[in-house]
Amino acid sequence: MMFRYQGIEFGGDTGSLLVTGFKPGAAEIRGNDTARPNRDGTIAGREFLGSATWAFDISTNEQDLAEALATASALEAAWKDPAVRLAPNTLAPLSYETAGRWRRVYGRPGLYTPPDGDHLTTLGVGRITADFKVHKPGSYDDAETSVALTIVPASTGGLMAPLVAPLSTVRSSAPRAGFVTNAGDAPTPLKATIHGPITEPWVRSPEGWEVGLTGSLAYDESVTVDPLAGTVTRQDGSPANGRLTRKTRLSGTLLQPGITELTFGGIDLTGTARAVLSWRNAYTSI
Repeated sequence: MMFRYQGIEFGGDTGSLLVTGFKPGAAEIRGNDTARPNRDGTIAGREFLGSATWAFDISTNEQDLAEALATASALEAAWKDPAVRLAPNTLAPLSYETAGRWRRVYGRPGLYTPPDGDHLTTLGVGRITADFKVHKPGSYDDAETSVALTIVPASTGGLMAPLVAPLSTVRSSAPRAGFVTNAGDAPTPLKATIHGPITEPWVRSPEGWEVGLTGSLAYDESVTVDPLAGTVTRQDGSPANGRLTRKTRLSGTLLQPGITELTFGGIDLTGTARAVLSWRNAYTSI
């Protein structure tokens, strides 16, 4: 297997870093069973999947001691990156290749043991052990799939019944529907990037969940709602969590395996607004 973390590849039969041992641990189980009062047995509750630890034995594969130390240092710097290590609720992707396909898991690097005097030779071989804690159960395609939905221009005219305050002479644009396919076997979060100009935009599913924004976006503005990363950001990267509608729940915007029809709507007089929908096919196992 090949692995990639923060641009550093390790594994395979050649290269600077070889994986000599790999153990993907099982996910922890968090249960809430309770004892049956005055009876044998227990009352079954619910079991939740926790984190799993992937353990690596890695060997440097260089020509001399200096190259081995430099290679080990680069991996250690990535593994201990403070941008991930010190940021709460931040998960990083660890990509892996097997059977000709690249997938990824999300978590955080754990223990890292660099080469020491007993495991470092002048021939460029250094022994490293490292752990990666997988926080999200399952795996995802490394490549992201996306589709774009456009909108029908809004029309203007007289008031339409029933009359509901606030009154407006601008009619909502007709929503456009599109099909997305989660080719995996597990639900996966949907990321939505809504580009203006549009007012009160939304993306909805037949299951009833919504990704919606309040207010208006100008022609050069966009907001990205990314449930997998847990972020809502403007086009410049600044946070925009306050723009979400009350019906929007990041944890609920899941595409079930198979084909789902989604609709995009709002008010756009120009017909140029669009919603770019992106997702990674999700799988139960590696």
